[in-house]
Amino acid sequence: MVYLAAFALLSVCCAGCSRSSLLINADKSYDGRTINLRVGDGVKLSLEENPTTGYRWEFLSRPEPNCVIVTDEYVANANGLAGSGGVHNWDFRAVDKGTCAVSLSYQRPWEKDTAPAQKFALTMVVK
Repeated sequence: MVYLAAFALLSVCCAGCSRSSLLINADKSYDGRTINLRVGDGVKLSLEENPTTGYRWEFLSRPEPNCVIVTDEYVANANGLAGSGGVHNWDFRAVDKGTCAVSLSYQRPWEKDTAPAQKFALTMVVK
């Protein structure tokens, strides 16, 4: 009976020991924020983009080496209308402890002397 009680107590105590990976869905409201992650956690960043106007999101700083870019893709709006834009998605995965800084600018690549129309920054601290 004592062993059964000890086993039950140990089972309850260790129930929180295994933690599944966390996935954070981030958008423009995360601009300037710092988020805490653990190794294995992920962040899906989605920002509106309209490459038909020439504007694209470009990295000013990448999250490597503590976080890796798993996916980097543009998805056009489903309405099929020309010029309607869409969403750029990036999936980041925390692979090592440390700080991952992502900085993006929204601009036309050929307008190097013009200020970006938008900027986005996100800091991910992996513990």
